[in-house]
Amino acid sequence: MKSLASIKPIKPDFNEGVDRKQLKAVIARFLEMNQLRLQRTHDSISLRQQQVLDLLPLLFHVNHPLLPGYGARDCPYRIANYVPEAEALDAAMRFSKTFRYHDEVRHLPDITSLFLMGSTGSIAHSGASDFDVWLCYRETLDAAGLQSLTEKCTKISAWADSLGLELHFFPMNAAAFREGRQESELDAEDCGTALHFLLLDEFYRTSIWVAGCYPLWWLIPVDQEKSYRKWAAWLQDQRFIKREEYIDFGDILRIPRGEFIGSGIWQLYKGIDAPYKSVLKLMLNEVYAQELPQQPNMSLDFKATIYQGVTDPDMLDPYVMIYRRLERYLLGRGETARLLLVRKSFYLKVGIKLTAKHAGTRANWRHQAMEKLVAEWDWSQRELKYLDGRIHWRVNQVLVERKAVVNELTHCYRFLSQYARQHGLKATINPEDMNLLGRKLYAAFQRKAGKVEYINPNIAPAMVEESLAFHHASSQSFGNDAKGWLLYRDLDNAADAPFHPITRRSTGLLELIVWCYYNGLLGRSTRLGLMPGASAVTLDELRNIIDSLRSLLSLPLPAVAQETYKEQSYILQSIIFVNVGVDPMAGLSSRGMHKISSRSDSLGYSSLRENLVLTLDQVVRNSWNEILVSRYELGDTLVQCLKNTLAQIASMPAGQGLPAINVRCFCQSRAAAIAKRVEELLQEVTQVFFGPQGNLESRYVIELDRRYFVIHFFDNSPGFTGFDSLEQLIEFLGLPQRNYSPVVVDRYALEDTLWLKRVLERSKKESVQIFFRTRDGLAEVFVSDEKASLCRFVTHYHDTHTLLLPLWRFLQSVKERRQIRSQSDVSWLDKDIQFYQLKTEKANDVEVIEVPLGDVSEPPNYFEVQAIGLRDFDNNLTFDIFCDQQEFSAMEYGDQLVSAVAHFIVSRRKGGELYPCYVTDVGLPHDLNESDYQVDIQTVQYMQYKLAIEHELNQAISSYDGRRGAAP
Repeated sequence: MKSLASIKPIKPDFNEGVDRKQLKAVIARFLEMNQLRLQRTHDSISLRQQQVLDLLPLLFHVNHPLLPGYGARDCPYRIANYVPEAEALDAAMRFSKTFRYHDEVRHLPDITSLFLMGSTGSIAHSGASDFDVWLCYRETLDAAGLQSLTEKCTKISAWADSLGLELHFFPMNAAAFREGRQESELDAEDCGTALHFLLLDEFYRTSIWVAGCYPLWWLIPVDQEKSYRKWAAWLQDQRFIKREEYIDFGDILRIPRGEFIGSGIWQLYKGIDAPYKSVLKLMLNEVYAQELPQQPNMSLDFKATIYQGVTDPDMLDPYVMIYRRLERYLLGRGETARLLLVRKSFYLKVGIKLTAKHAGTRANWRHQAMEKLVAEWDWSQRELKYLDGRIHWRVNQVLVERKAVVNELTHCYRFLSQYARQHGLKATINPEDMNLLGRKLYAAFQRKAGKVEYINPNIAPAMVEESLAFHHASSQSFGNDAKGWLLYRDLDNAADAPFHPITRRSTGLLELIVWCYYNGLLGRSTRLGLMPGASAVTLDELRNIIDSLRSLLSLPLPAVAQETYKEQSYILQSIIFVNVGVDPMAGLSSRGMHKISSRSDSLGYSSLRENLVLTLDQVVRNSWNEILVSRYELGDTLVQCLKNTLAQIASMPAGQGLPAINVRCFCQSRAAAIAKRVEELLQEVTQVFFGPQGNLESRYVIELDRRYFVIHFFDNSPGFTGFDSLEQLIEFLGLPQRNYSPVVVDRYALEDTLWLKRVLERSKKESVQIFFRTRDGLAEVFVSDEKASLCRFVTHYHDTHTLLLPLWRFLQSVKERRQIRSQSDVSWLDKDIQFYQLKTEKANDVEVIEVPLGDVSEPPNYFEVQAIGLRDFDNNLTFDIFCDQQEFSAMEYGDQLVSAVAHFIVSRRKGGELYPCYVTDVGLPHDLNESDYQVDIQTVQYMQYKLAIEHELNQAISSYDGRRGAAP
């Protein structure tokens, strides 16, 4: 190859004519620089990887079943103007000894060009770097051909990967790209719609031509770029160049301002996983936004330098050119701190350790180029050793470096926001891509309550600490009532803690442990120290928690699929630690209560019904790989945890499986039983509401710490209602429901009131059932209606028939009313009402026995008592009462209505007996609930009004004074 040093400047002026020799000289100059970059790429990879590079163009030039990537006979093939060199044919023969090359000259080339681009061949590229390949296909290739070609790319990538080379193919249509029609979806390697001209700028200054057509852009001088299309067409029309020899992606004179917004967001997105590389590109984005179009972009700089005859390949190195542009910009602004970050980012991106003393490294051109730059920066050996020792950085160093990186990312974000507002811009990125980028940025950097911050986004390879000490604040000089936890590194003696720097503070121990684990501080060999102070934490408990995290929350976390960001984040996994640092039986043990009861339920332990679940720490991993820690230590902690877990599950997208829920407990008393009880409760509750047979209309009853709680949903949001007494619980269960709402009772709840548990368990949809139990001359009656609402009342008991017959008559009248007024299917009303007696046959069980009703004919002295509800002038609900067809209206009798009715009833009885009366029918208005027009009023609502009216009437009857003829 001719020495670049002999090349002189070329200054063509198309306005004065075209010199063919100059065109050939320009092509030769670009090709020579191209060859040098390709050779540097070749020299930087292993022999096995070189085989891939040598074979790459041949694999697309022929579609041979013996070569890697073959998939279909009709797959597009043949690269324009390509003639395989000996190295490619030899590589093919080594791969398959029976391969023979035949050039099908009559086949129209389907592949226009093949390029490498990005860091390939630059100082930043090493044997471990990946390769981005632009595979340019002919403009008329159909969709089926493109699909087949894409599949071949996938197979070649897999083959290359088996040889240790990572290839990323980007099929490109030059005409579509030039006209802005190139479509792609956002993924880890492709910027989607985020940029166009900026991508072209990077292509022109970094690409390495491998085979096919040359870029037409090479031939248009920088000072003619503004008339690019004119001169490109003129060169072809005048036959200075042949159309089949060149590929045209268009000019790069101007870059729309909106692309700086889209590109900046894309680089922020990339900065999540590769911060140092993204810092360089984000700053270049800022430079472009500030300097263009007054100053040329870097691709034009590169082309101008080639035309000027600059010979130094290191000066033309794409990454060195980026650094020089950033250096000039930052020095001009006096921003030395940002320049230091640029230099660190550049040095770490290149990845050459100048302090290493390995044989042969100093002869490497990358090593020599990096030494020249570092010499300019005047870095000391100490600074170099610090950066070269990146593998040994620990949490303190990472936090310092992360702060600088995050500050720069924040600065870039604010710059983009201000720039967009200043110029009234919208990013050149479609809304879907923008949404995906924004959500990933949010997941990576946004702070929110409980979120565990990830501090090492590829800043250091590892951060495992030799020793970590966890100290409760009360163990320090803060006092016994001090709260919170402190984390120390390399603390050999606990007595030195007051004089040792604190690595991190936290209100809870588990949050501190999770932070250490998630950020890689806790290794298998990490020594642990503990000063529990006023807490009850033990070293065994600490180790058990860490072991649980290792087994249940494996690191690294699984990669998040790009499409996952199309939806809001949702829970994938929940790990709950119960009673961290707490002995739940400390009070019971001191009084000996743990020994005097056989009741072992952890939510109602011993005869005192003590709740042994005092605190809960919940670790949640969501679909965006965010880790969140919530601590519940005040109030009804288990109830709060249950509610939040159910809320998280309720917000999951349809079709997603239930999250994995695991519970662990390592406290000093009954740890295994507590963990098992809480895990079973969580799993049962989630199955009740979200399992295959789940129903959000259900109501779940638990008994906790001498109280009752009902879990229920309203408008897809979970709610908890607590009750101090059984009477309050029953009253709540009697409230009307929108739909059938079965009551599910926790297996350990209501064990002292099994009769109620049996009633609730036997509710049926669209069925009315009556349960009763008798004791000491009284009957306790339960009515379970068609929506599982419950009505309870107590009445005198003479015999079963006398008890049930009036109730049956009333319910028959309710059925008739509902059949008349209902607008929905009420065929279920034809079912017979079922009656059951509850009998305590054993000490720990209640038997449910179906009872026949018997003769339902009316006795001779029977007459009807009807109560018809209506709204008065003040919108209050009042009742007119009809006794044996005699009307007693509220308007006529006012406050004396009940007394008048009682007098009438007693007067109709022989001897004026004062036994209780029964309301046989109740009519209720549609506006029973003032805020809701009710077409279908539940059976239980009729029952409740019946009982209320009966109560008033029977009170009046029992106090009836026959001598005065009225009740007082």
